[in-house]
Amino acid sequence: TMWPLYLCVLIFLFCVSSSSSSSCPPVNPQPDVDPWTMRLPSAGFGGIDKESVDGFSDVFLYSPQRSFKIGGRLNWGATLVFFGESNDDSSNVLDKHDTGRELQVALYDQDRINQGCACNASCTQPGAHSCGSGNNFLGWDPVQGGNVCDEGAAVLSYSQVGDALQFVVQPYQWNGDWDNGCSCTQRTCPYAPEPVDLHLTIELRFVEENIVEVMTQVQSFENYDHAVSGQEFPCLYVSFGQFGPDLNVLLDSSGKKIAFDTNNGQVGVTFFNSTNAWTAWQDQNMDYGVGFVSDQGITSWVGTQGPPGPGYFHYVRPLNNFSVKGNGAMIRGLSYLILGNYNTVEGLYTQYVTHRPPFGSLDVPAQGSTTYYTSSSGIRVEGWALASQPGTFITVEIDGKALAYLPLNIYPFLLLLHMYSTSVSFFLFLL
Repeated sequence: TMWPLYLCVLIFLFCVSSSSSSSCPPVNPQPDVDPWTMRLPSAGFGGIDKESVDGFSDVFLYSPQRSFKIGGRLNWGATLVFFGESNDDSSNVLDKHDTGRELQVALYDQDRINQGCACNASCTQPGAHSCGSGNNFLGWDPVQGGNVCDEGAAVLSYSQVGDALQFVVQPYQWNGDWDNGCSCTQRTCPYAPEPVDLHLTIELRFVEENIVEVMTQVQSFENYDHAVSGQEFPCLYVSFGQFGPDLNVLLDSSGKKIAFDTNNGQVGVTFFNSTNAWTAWQDQNMDYGVGFVSDQGITSWVGTQGPPGPGYFHYVRPLNNFSVKGNGAMIRGLSYLILGNYNTVEGLYTQYVTHRPPFGSLDVPAQGSTTYYTSSSGIRVEGWALASQPGTFITVEIDGKALAYLPLNIYPFLLLLHMYSTSVSFFLFLL
């Protein structure tokens, strides 16, 4: 199905009159469409099963024809530990080494990035006291998988929601001593984990037999906000040969290989841009792997690869920067996983993901209100719209007649605000 790449704003009722006291015929407008529902259609529901795997409890969502499955580990905060063929465990493209290496969400705050200065949010200040920059001394860092002691975060619930499998998780602080009175003292593992006053919701839904939409939602109940920081929302660790194929080749969307310097046993880190909003990890022959797609249209990525040996791993994420707000504020995002070789990923991305519908909201006139027009005043039409592909436009219609037109791609300076490749944050017409 080809999605029409436009957003049509319909004004439900106008009364042309010289006085606001005049009456208008009754109109029963249709309710506004929730922008969050403007997504790719489901491919169907193949079932949900809970299974025991290697001593862990994993919950799987099956594709409509049950050819493929994707699964979250209840012992590790429902992080995603399997995506592959339903009847072939060796086809798994996801890492499941420990509570820090899967497909999962982890959050950060630059003002509280390290133990020692996280206690008073001073980490970005000159001369800030920091206990160290390694993973063991991280500051505020809710991790879906669990903590540094390999204790998995709490899964509050899992259930079927429509055609999706939904997990609700309360993450743990990676470092339970992150705000230990500005001290650098640390306990020895194991110790009681520190739950964060924050909920993560993950929803998995097949939009094609081997394409999974991954919805990630953060809702913080803390009473303070966090600084804009680079977030893992989510990040992807792929199979490194122990639990499935060794997906050691990272490609951008044009098929270019991303190079890593792992000489002398160091971890290779590479920042790169991808022509389109996706990357793909593939095996050495580039005939099998997984594509990772950013619905927000993000084309800036970072990849990491460990050196051969005990520290061997493969990682990538989009450069997604935002602030986690407290007091119940919510952040939601979409990603997609596409199973297959590079050509399969490229073809399915073009066929399905690029036709994801735009979305937005009409704020003025308010839903159900009556707008009066006089010769001395215009009609104000105001709202917002977002789209991840070019060619999207907004039209305003009254009684089926188009009165205004606005292409979304004429405001590229708004990209940083919403991270969509083609977006209008706000629109305003005076008719």
